[in-house]
Amino acid sequence: MLNLLLFLTLSSCIDLSRDREYNIYLSYFGDSLTSHFPIHTNDFDKYSYSVDTVAYSNTEDFNLTLIGTKNLIYKEKLNYSNKKIYNLEDSCIVIVNDFINKRNLLINLDNYEYKSKISASCNKDPIVIPNFWSNILSNGLNKLDKNFKYIIIDSKVGENVYSSKINYYKSYMPSIVKHGYSKGIAFNEKEDIIIYWLVLW
Repeated sequence: MLNLLLFLTLSSCIDLSRDREYNIYLSYFGDSLTSHFPIHTNDFDKYSYSVDTVAYSNTEDFNLTLIGTKNLIYKEKLNYSNKKIYNLEDSCIVIVNDFINKRNLLINLDNYEYKSKISASCNKDPIVIPNFWSNILSNGLNKLDKNFKYIIIDSKVGENVYSSKINYYKSYMPSIVKHGYSKGIAFNEKEDIIIYWLVLW
């Protein structure tokens, strides 16, 4: 059985066992949710990934961070040129469990009335992106630098849950996005970083 794995490593050599492990997580979440992820990590000099398959915070997620990928960012922007590019200044951005950080990760959330925030000025459908609290690049609202931009490849929100590990009766999100999933790409052209993400809540 897969357990919580927060695996952050920078690699500069080929490690086939690590690539196999990465592919196990792609399979765990399934092709439809991870189709935008690269198939191999060994194609990249510097990468890290984090995985949560336990749903401790009533979420599951998978992130792959690649560094030194200017050509890849350009390619992905072309691939998804029909998608809008967002930044954190968009009033309709909602961050999944935005209150979680490395310090309070293991607190018992049932004892608190936590809720992710949504701006009162949002007058269209909310856009849901992950809280990248485990990322080595943490420092913004969603724990990423303000230079990051976001492409939402696919997202569904509402009442439905998309994982058997997520408790339908529990949610730390605004009611309009009580449950759902979001998959996409975050990129920082200034620092040459791209992050592939999937989050279910």
